[in-house]
Amino acid sequence: MALDRSPWFWTIIGSAVALGLVLGLAAVVFLGLLKGGTNLWFTLPQHPDWFSGSLWWVAVTTAAGVAVGVLRRALRVPATLPGTLEEIRDERVETSTILRAVGVSLVSLVGGASLGPEDALGKMGGGFGTWFSVRRNLHETTIATNTLSGMAAAFGGLLSSPILATSLVVEVARPRRDRLGPTMVAALLSSTVAFAVFFPIAGSTFLGIYTLPSYDYENWQLAAAVPLGLVAGALALVTLAAIGVLTRLTAPLAERTILRSALGGAAFGLIGVALPLTLFTGTDQLTTVIDDGTALGAGLVVAVLFAKILTFALCKATGFIGGPILVMLFIGGTAGIATHLLFPGIPEGLAFATMFAAILGAVVGAPFSLIVLTALTTQVGALQLAPVAVAVVTAYLAVSGSGMLMALARKGRNARQAPSP
Repeated sequence: MALDRSPWFWTIIGSAVALGLVLGLAAVVFLGLLKGGTNLWFTLPQHPDWFSGSLWWVAVTTAAGVAVGVLRRALRVPATLPGTLEEIRDERVETSTILRAVGVSLVSLVGGASLGPEDALGKMGGGFGTWFSVRRNLHETTIATNTLSGMAAAFGGLLSSPILATSLVVEVARPRRDRLGPTMVAALLSSTVAFAVFFPIAGSTFLGIYTLPSYDYENWQLAAAVPLGLVAGALALVTLAAIGVLTRLTAPLAERTILRSALGGAAFGLIGVALPLTLFTGTDQLTTVIDDGTALGAGLVVAVLFAKILTFALCKATGFIGGPILVMLFIGGTAGIATHLLFPGIPEGLAFATMFAAILGAVVGAPFSLIVLTALTTQVGALQLAPVAVAVVTAYLAVSGSGMLMALARKGRNARQAPSP
């Protein structure tokens, strides 16, 4: 039967339009609240040098930690929730926890947590797709497809690119071959509709936000991308290990959710006072690293890199809720600028683009999406994308092929499943 004559196909197409409309508006509201709330409490210095933050921030981040702990206890938010990437792979979101998790995530992000909004948006998109489908008594296959369409719609607003949102969701989920074509069409439609709703209202875009010096492609850059990819893989493992270590260290406070989150908020607030660029998602802060990297100096940029890893791990380990994607892009981009400052012979654009994609690529099996992401956000040329591809594949193979990623994942699952003290 031709695809366009199938009732199932037109069911998911109709659902995609509805999901795009709803999630486009939801993304506008959530990101608007996030930006407005953050601006109430924080004003970053124009020249974010050492200890250029305000001590007031510690009070804000600590209060945010208390609020996160209170909300988690009052709303009975589960101790562990599936992450953004896990929900995409499962093609289903637990609808009973959506509103609670989104509320805690908004408080976390407004309070300066070093996390991204993609977790809350993914839960809203996937959760609405699941709920919408279950209410209509649709088949499990349709539920899974609508869940992915909802996530693509939510990311279509966040990333301001329907193509990128569709590519990311489909490549991470990897639906079965018989569903691949219809799922891609539905996800592309829902994310396009969401973008059409989001952009006229928000007027912001994720595309071309990072301006880098142009450079000519040379063949040696392909070889240079291999060690850059290996370094990116090592930094990705350091990030995952930091989350695991801090999760174990905070395990004795698992039952004292308010105290745990308050201590976490105070800790990353103090780090933010010393290094202001470590707060928030990192999307805007990465522009500062690019523009002022030379003035900041290699030492400060390297310090920001590892402090960002620490604050990200602190937030994940102490009960704050948010996504990893935008934060790891900041870590990758900052690592690229640091690489150029330490080794000036490597063009800044080459170092940034390869590390920007490869650190996230080391833990996410979506190389094509990350290459597209790099192309759209940095506007590097087509030839310059070849080293990016080499770095992403190198980082992913080095981490996954070595078995270290699976070992860390097993340790993380064991830690979460261990009984509370």
